[in-house]
Amino acid sequence: MRNSLAAEAGQLAGLFDEPTLQEQFNQAGRQLLLVLGMELIHRRPKAHSV
Repeated sequence: MRNSLAAEAGQLAGLFDEPTLQEQFNQAGRQLLLVLGMELIHRRPKAHSV
């Protein structure tokens, strides 16, 4: 299906390229860091106002 979409996209055909293994690895790393960051923020103790 990617090939037919790329054929119809003209100059934007590169958007439908299959991601490389390195790109997939990088995306997985970014997602992992996001999840870990959100978990750390969620668990941070809240400051009590006086």
